[in-house]
Amino acid sequence: MSRLDFKAELMKSVRDCLDRGPGYAQEMVVLRETAERLRITDLDEQQRMLTCWHDLFNSGELSWGYDIDNPNAPFFHLSHRLAG
Repeated sequence: MSRLDFKAELMKSVRDCLDRGPGYAQEMVVLRETAERLRITDLDEQQRMLTCWHDLFNSGELSWGYDIDNPNAPFFHLSHRLAG
């Protein structure tokens, strides 16, 4: 799977989790759901997915923290420039 495909799948999980509510906007929920949907079990694929997950933060698509009460990882939110 390409990096772009991984990112698209991760963002699909991100949006699904955000739609379900604040308790689901957590790193582990997105990673597990994406891995299960894509049937990823192999370590190499897991690490490729993790690299793409971190790329979403480095590129500014996602930011850590959900709100003032949960300002850090594992919580996240869509960056302001993408949320509107």
